[in-house]
Amino acid sequence: MLALFLGGKSGKGILRVLISESRKTSYIVIEKDKCKACQYCIAVCAKGVIGLSKDFNRFGVNYAEPIAEKAHECTGCKSCAIMCPDLAISIYRSRILEGDTIS
Repeated sequence: MLALFLGGKSGKGILRVLISESRKTSYIVIEKDKCKACQYCIAVCAKGVIGLSKDFNRFGVNYAEPIAEKAHECTGCKSCAIMCPDLAISIYRSRILEGDTIS
């Protein structure tokens, strides 16, 4: 199961990807306006889940974002969040039951 969400408190600047393997879910949240495209997160991701966007952020750089086709491979290890010098990445884990609706 994979769902993309755009939004946040202001409705701008946050890309959320829901990764689900059976009943375990992890959310990768990358705040694009904090990202300076250092690519440390891309280098440490063992599954190659994070790549550079084709779009630009307020710094005029291609910010990091989860690759939608590979997002389900994320293990939620937090290596990307630990390496991010700008604290632009957060990982959240939760449980979702089959049949739940995500809005």
